[in-house]
Amino acid sequence: MTQSLRHFITQWLDHSMARSHTHPITQSLGVLALVASLVGSSAKAQTIISLDEHGRRIYVNADDTELLEATRRGGAAAAKRVVEQRKRSVPGIQPYIDKVSHRYGIDSALVNAIIDTESAWNLHARSNKGALGLMQLLPETGQRFGVRDLFDPRQNITGGIRYLRFLLDRFEGNLRLVLAAYNAGEQAVAARGDVPSFPETQDYVARVTARYADAGAALTGGSRQIYALAEEGRTVFANY
Repeated sequence: MTQSLRHFITQWLDHSMARSHTHPITQSLGVLALVASLVGSSAKAQTIISLDEHGRRIYVNADDTELLEATRRGGAAAAKRVVEQRKRSVPGIQPYIDKVSHRYGIDSALVNAIIDTESAWNLHARSNKGALGLMQLLPETGQRFGVRDLFDPRQNITGGIRYLRFLLDRFEGNLRLVLAAYNAGEQAVAARGDVPSFPETQDYVARVTARYADAGAALTGGSRQIYALAEEGRTVFANY
């Protein structure tokens, strides 16, 4: 991590805690989460973590300058507003996600959790590994699942959902393995038979799972349908 980023985080923490009316325990949790993020994997962009007014985690990739600046100015609430603005910049995107998710038998809340984690709804997101767009598909993955323009949000989402469908079938609905494969590649997961030990992948699985659980707790009391499949003429729902 660069010295300038460390300096910014220190200043932001001091300023946020000085003006905050949050309970000291919640403040401490926020600081601990933030410090933990500083020693994470160097294989990907560093992640800054803050807590919203409900204690939910807000993750900000340090290379997302727009979101980072919003967090610096106004904390988690400002970061959430940026994300919501990004969502609104593509009219009808949530109904589209719901429709395609339903077509492939996947819970749209899981798709949303992946987009939140992968790109924070930045249409033009580009990783240092070459993954592109909302669901951060590699060009070869996009081609494999019929995506011609990875920066087209609807094509990107359709390709990402089709990839999730493939992974859910391959790993028999095991959410941890599906998320690990989405991050590290299906071959790495198949070779290990479990989530690879890469810190980036371990962190990724935890982050998406936490976002998905937050959505489940808010919408259904903690139980989410991951996907549905036909089995001998019946519809079988798999939950985590």
